[in-house]
Parts: sequence; structure tokens; C-alpha cells
Amino acid sequence: MAEAAVTVVLGNLSNLAIQETTFLCAVTLEVGLLRAELVRLQAYLKDADSKWRSGNARVAVLVSQIRDVAYEAQNVIEAADYMEKRNRLKRGFMGAISRYARLPSDLATIRKIGVEIQCVRRKLTEIFASADNLKIDLADTVVVVDELPQDFSHMHHNSEDDVVMVGFQDEHNEIVDKLVDSEKMLSAVSIVAMGGAGKTTLARKVYTSSRVKDHFDTVAWVTVSQTFKGIKLLKDIMKQIIYGKEGCREIDEMDEYQVGKKIHDFLLHKRYLVVLDDVWETDTWEQLNTTVNAFPDASNGSKVLLTTRKEDVANHVQMPTHVHPLKKLDEERSWELFSRKALPSYRRSVMEDVDEFEKLGRKLAKKCDGLPLALAVLGGHLSKNLNTQAWSYILLGWPSNKDTQRMRDILARSYKDLSSHYLRSCFLYLAAFPEDFVIIVSDLIQLWIAEGFIPHIPNHKPEQIAHMYVTELAQRSLVQVVDRSKGHRWIERIQLHDILREWCIEEARQDGFLDVNTEITGQVSASSSNTQKFYRSTLQNSGDLFLQTTLDLRTLIGFQLSSIPKMSFLRVLHIEDSSLSGASRIIYGCINLRCLRLRRCSGFALTSSIRKLLYLQTIDLASTWHSSKNLMPKSFWRIPTLRHVYLNDGFPPPKRSVHQNNLETFAVQILHNNMVKFVSQMTKLTTLSLCFTYEAKDLLCIFANMPHLVHLTIGRFPHFLGHRSCGYIKEDPMPILEKLPCLVVLKLEGYQGRTMSCSTQGFPQLRELELHMSKNFTEWSMEDGTMPKLSYLKLHDFKRMSRLPEGLLRLPSLKCLKMDYMPLMSGEDSTVKELRQKGCQVALHLLPSLHFLFV
Repeated sequence: MAEAAVTVVLGNLSNLAIQETTFLCAVTLEVGLLRAELVRLQAYLKDADSKWRSGNARVAVLVSQIRDVAYEAQNVIEAADYMEKRNRLKRGFMGAISRYARLPSDLATIRKIGVEIQCVRRKLTEIFASADNLKIDLADTVVVVDELPQDFSHMHHNSEDDVVMVGFQDEHNEIVDKLVDSEKMLSAVSIVAMGGAGKTTLARKVYTSSRVKDHFDTVAWVTVSQTFKGIKLLKDIMKQIIYGKEGCREIDEMDEYQVGKKIHDFLLHKRYLVVLDDVWETDTWEQLNTTVNAFPDASNGSKVLLTTRKEDVANHVQMPTHVHPLKKLDEERSWELFSRKALPSYRRSVMEDVDEFEKLGRKLAKKCDGLPLALAVLGGHLSKNLNTQAWSYILLGWPSNKDTQRMRDILARSYKDLSSHYLRSCFLYLAAFPEDFVIIVSDLIQLWIAEGFIPHIPNHKPEQIAHMYVTELAQRSLVQVVDRSKGHRWIERIQLHDILREWCIEEARQDGFLDVNTEITGQVSASSSNTQKFYRSTLQNSGDLFLQTTLDLRTLIGFQLSSIPKMSFLRVLHIEDSSLSGASRIIYGCINLRCLRLRRCSGFALTSSIRKLLYLQTIDLASTWHSSKNLMPKSFWRIPTLRHVYLNDGFPPPKRSVHQNNLETFAVQILHNNMVKFVSQMTKLTTLSLCFTYEAKDLLCIFANMPHLVHLTIGRFPHFLGHRSCGYIKEDPMPILEKLPCLVVLKLEGYQGRTMSCSTQGFPQLRELELHMSKNFTEWSMEDGTMPKLSYLKLHDFKRMSRLPEGLLRLPSLKCLKMDYMPLMSGEDSTVKELRQKGCQVALHLLPSLHFLFV
């Protein structure tokens, strides 16, 4: 991975523009020479990495030295760049001095940088000499070609999860029948099978089936895993069934008894389904009900669905239980799944020798011994290698060892076949997240960009390339798709299968790419006994456990920590569910930070020192309630690299005019009235999400300045979440919002008018629309030609609407309509009937919805 490290460093350095001033000209010259030597170093790396993987110990030392010196070079070059950035942003008298002269502290910094550059160059000279002594070949070219993933134009073909549709339909129907049967007692269904057999995929298909959704009043899904805490699972369930997936601050502050009692009281009069995925211990159910019986048996047909690898776990739940052993796929179904992955229909249509591929494919599918994960990963790999010679080579070299080793060999092949070291780095990075963790794709993409894993490709935004990478990994079945957006079907959340995660952790440690430390290991890491140096680390449930040397750490991803170590060159900090008392000074000292994300953390103090983070691209404090009320100094908004900002409570806007025209994402949980004008200056936003607590009479005016908006969420903050006032909109918002030319997703809550109208040519790109209306709303008029691309529509709490607008019948792309708590609406409505006849899926739920549109 040294080649990846040097390439990433060079990519980052190409974005730095150190100005040649009288005082910096010598340093600038040294920086240019250092860059040139790093480019020269790339020529040695392909052969060096190859020899290191073959087990050459001396080359292994050299590869480690190459990575070290590349990162050291970036640190010293960025020190010079940071000084220039800081001086350009200074205001007043000191700002004028720093632009035309040098303060003594700057001169000392320049001298120090010059010395450090000379030191790095000496190390590079020694590396070149060592490479020559080790007879490492100089590559013919040093040009790195940044390629898009193959077949991106077809990446939405075959995008849905095929596992249930191939081979498990009978099992799916049987389990659904058991869940919706006439049994009144609280009972369980347990799916048991080895890893990779498709338990979670089958359970998710059951969970999302229309029969299950219609039968149960409320449903919840939690993943248990090997290390779980009962209170965390209970809080996750509570957030799903009572307050919606995002939850609120009040839940995080409850103790286990309070959460269990709240769940019990809510479920007492409801028929519910709770899914416990990936259960490892026999006493899991008992642990969830230790302090209070959270899941009552109201003799109304409530159910528990459980997945596990262990038969004793499946049988141990203290209630009537139906155990469903999941069988491996037979030979014909194995081939069907494999062929869907390896030979998708859009490929078959242009192939001349399909019969030969089928002959080889059937033999390869048989070798996978009926394991869906192995079939899917191997099929995904071979779909990118449609060459009969390559397929024959894999068949001839098929290992005769045990299932687990075969699976590892398949994974190694698929990993090696990934199109670039950028994509390989993105895949290994997934090991940083805990077992069974649901990864939000937008968060992941921001992390990848901050790490420098997304190459610059002309005419493509980094986010586009990153989405292509996610889709490529999904096509290869290297990640599991959990959710897609309802409208344009982009992947929104993913998971990494346990078996793939274990392989990624081992590969990442071997490469020196990432060190994974968990409570299970009981040690700093499996590799801590050797001298390998890691620049990325993830800590999970580790308390005060840290690496011995953290000053050079570039990435820290942590979960349930009680503190963080001192670090000097950190680029990425992603922390969840942790105590950060005393950590603010450490964080503000990490001036190279690109991504700062703190989720549900306590003890963080937001101070004016945040202005020091001049490379910051993403800051996410939306679910962290910080201790300071002196929020966001105006200098923060002048950080030139800032792109994505997520905040919780309102912030005072700068007293003087500060334009933040580079922001692409802005989300705030409470938008106060005095902030509207400031937000209106964010003219390049593509994503805006906000809640308000007042009459939003001026809010709609800001959208005239936001022609690039793609995702827009407007919500109101409800009374019961701690605010005396509840936001509302009086004016029909549609005449303004429908003029947004790029809007794809709109989620709107708080409109209190009686009527709403959408005009011809309105919402030209809208694909997904969610509306949560007030009790006053009665009529929605739609002209012909409006919303030509709308495919998903969800309506909440239209209490007084007795019939749907006929205009819905004239929406050419509408595929799905969901309605919650519309007591006057009937399934016999003429518009509902006609929509169903046209093939639109229509779901009507009469129960009230408590899922608010939280930011």
C-alpha cells in the first residue's frame, strides 16, 4: 500500500498553492524539488510492493520507509501552506503586516520548514540507494491513470438483492406465514445457519415484505453482534418505533429502566415485530428484559424474528419458538444466483460464446458449495472478467481446502481485481467500522474524500466518483445494500458482512493500512508486537486503550471511548457515543483536520479555536450537544475548504457580512429567524436540511438564490422535544419550491394552509416527495405536466383530505404511493384504484405516524 500512500500524498499536494513571496521563495523551491522526488519514487513502487508481498523482509522495511517519508513530506509541505493560509485570512493591522512582511514567529517557522525538508530529502536519497541495492526495477512510466469503474452506464442493472429471489422464495414464504399466523401468544421464529448462508438477507426481505408491514402495527430491527450493550439496543428500538430513526436527545439521556418502561407502555396495545439480527449469546433476550419487561405479551400475535449461527441460541429464547434451519442452495439454484451476478442480462446480449461461459460457470458455481455469499462475490468478480481463459484458470486453481479458506481465496481474488488502489483503499477502509455497523454512504464518501482516496477525474465531481465506487463494490457483492433512495435509487446505507470484515481487518493490518482495536481482542492490536507503524486506527469499546505512538496518527475512528490521545497530524476524526471531556484542546490542535464528525458525544466545547482548522471540509456536530453557547466565530465561515456543515442548535450569524459561497451541504436542527438571511447567502448548496420553531414567513424567500439544490428537507421542531413554540408555514410553498431546477428530493413539514397547487412544468427533476401536513389541509391541485419524474410519494397526516387529487393519475413516472394516518381516505377511492391498475404500489396505513422529518 506504499504506492497508494505516495499517490494520495501527491494528489493532496497538487491542491496546495504555496505563494512565492520574498520570504518563502527558498522554501517554495525546496517544496518543488521534494515533489519531484516523490514523483520519481512512484516509479519504484509497483515492483517494491510486489516483492514485499512475496515475503522479502528487506523490501518490507523499504516499503514501510517509503510510506513514512511520503507522509512526513506532506506534513512539512502543509506546514508551509498552512502559514500562508493563516496569514491571508488575518484581518486588521496584524493582517496587513503579515501580508507584506514576516513576523519573527513566521521567520522561525520558515527556517524550521526548510530544515525539515532537507531532512526528508536526505531520507529519500537513502531510499533510492536502498532500492538500487535491492534491485527494485524502475517502472516504464510513472503516470497513474485514474479510471472510472467498468460499465458504470449499466450499474443500476441487477441492482436489487438477488439472494432471496434465487433459492429462498419458499423459505421466505414459510417464515412470513409463521409471523402472520393466528397464534396469539408472543412467540419467536429463529433462522439458523453458518456465516455467509444468507440469514440476514432473508430476514431483511421478510421484514420489508408488504404482508409483514400490513400485519404488524409497528416493527423494529436491531443488529446484536458479538459485543452488544442491552441499553443501546433498547434505545435503537425506541427510536424506531416511537420517534423515528433519527431519535432525539431525550432518548440518549434515559437510563435502561426508563427506556424499557417507555417501550413496554408503547407496545402494550400494539401488535409488534422485533428483529434481532446476528445473535451470538443464549441470554440476549434475557439481557434486554433485565430491568423491566420491555416486550409485553398482550396475546395479540406479536412476534420476534431472530438470526444466529448457533442452534443453542435459536432454541434458548424463553417463548414458543419455531426454528428454521437455512439450507444451502442446491446445484441448480446455485447456478441461477451465480449466473445473475456473473452474466447479467445486459452482458449476455452482446456475448458470442455464452454456452462456453455457462459450461465453466456451472462448474465454478458447484465449487461454492451452495453458499450465497461465495456465489455472489465470485460472480461479481467474474462479471468484470468475461474471459473464458480467466474463468478456466480459476477453475483449475480452485483450492481443495475448507469452506472458510475457499471463501478467503475468493475474496482475495476479487480484492486484487479492483480497478485501482484508490478503490482497494476505499474497500479496506470499511474495516474501520464495528461489526454489523450500518454505514451511511454520504458519511463514508466524505471520509473517503478527506482521506484523499477519490482521484481527480476531469468533468466529474469527487462525490460522483465515490458513488461509482460504492456501486462497484455493491455489484461485486463486497458490500450489502441496506437502503436505497426511494426516487433515484442511489445506495444510501450499506453493511459489510462479518466474513468480509474479518478478511478486511487482516489485510489492512498486513498492509499497514489500518489498525483495528476492539474490546474483544483485549489488546492494542494483533500486530502491536511487531514494529509496524500505523497511520490510521479505529478504537471500539476500548476505554483508555491507545496505540503507544499516536502523534503521527492521520485517522482516528472511535466508538464508545472515554478519552482520545494527543495527536499532531490528524486528518480525519470520526467519534461516536463517547465522552470527550478535555478533548477540545487536542482537537483544535489538529490543524490538518479535513473531517471532524462527533456523533452523540458529550463534553465537547465549541470555542473560537475552531477557526484554526483551515483545511476542514466536513464538520458534523448535529447530534453532539456541546457545552459552549459562544458558537461559530465568523472566521470559521471563511475557511476556504469548508463544504459540509451539520449543526444541532441555532447559532448566531456573523455580525459582519461573511459570504460562505462554497458550502454544498448545510443542516441545522433549529434554524432561528435571525439566521435566515445568512443562510440565503449559501448559493451553491446542493443539500439543505433544517427545522424551525417560528412562523417561517421569510424562509421561502431564500430558495430563489439556491438553483443547485438537489435535496431539501424542511421540518418543524415539535412541542414534546423541548421547545415552547412549534414552527409553521402559512404561505403555499409549492409555487416557490417548484421553480428549483435541480431538486430531486423534497421532504416538507409544517405547512398550515388549506390548499396547495403545483403548476405545469413545476418540479422538473423531482423524484421523491414526502409531505407531512397539518389538520387544516384539504385540497391539492395539480396541473398537467407537473412533476414528470416523480416516482415516490409519501403523505403523512392529511387528516381532512377525503380524496386524492386526480392529478396523480397524470404523473407518468409514479411507482409508489404511501399514505399514513389519513382517516378519511379509503382504499375504494377512485384515484387509488386507477393508480393500482396502472401498476403503482399504493399502501394506506390508518394509524398515526410519529416519524417526524428530523434533520
